Amino acid sequence: MDFALTELDNGTNRVAMSGRLDAAGAEAIDQRFTAAVGSVAKNALVDLTEVSFVASLGLRMFISVARVLQRRGAQMILFGAQRQVMEVFETIALDQMIPIVATEAEARARLTT
Repeated sequence: MDFALTELDNGTNRVAMSGRLDAAGAEAIDQRFTAAVGSVAKNALVDLTEVSFVASLGLRMFISVARVLQRRGAQMILFGAQRQVMEVFETIALDQMIPIVATEAEARARLTT
């Protein structure tokens, strides 16, 4: 599991993730992801198009960082989830805690509303 962070011109971070966010994958990136995304008061658009699996530790990581961002007046938006990842999100109603959209364009539009 890995991720690449890009700062966009509007003070938003775009995070492209790749791999499996299973127990080993979440453990491999949790501290780096939390420090890179959660330590700043910037919105985060998280690209999941290259993530093939998400387990409970990955969900916990997303939820905890999203809560930190919310307390700082920013938000996290997930986009591009593959069908099997989206099914996990739907099962636990993750969209009740973190906005989830299909495309990056939708994620960017969500920031302006």
